[in-house]
Amino acid sequence: MNAFTLADAPLATPLTLAEVPEAHARHLSRLGLRPGAAFSVLRRSTGGGRIVSVAGSRVALGRALLRGVRVEAAQ
Repeated sequence: MNAFTLADAPLATPLTLAEVPEAHARHLSRLGLRPGAAFSVLRRSTGGGRIVSVAGSRVALGRALLRGVRVEAAQ
């Protein structure tokens, strides 16, 4: 599979979390974003962040984090 950054992820596409930065792994895990988690990007925020849907919840992620998070299109 081809992984790409969350910053480059298309809207409304089923995604699988492939890799997270070590510095943010614990925080993202608490939000339900762990390697292997299924989610999708709902929208882009005006500040460059993203709103994602994971396990029935909406989570806001800041722009600075997006380049370090790697995702894959879900099968």
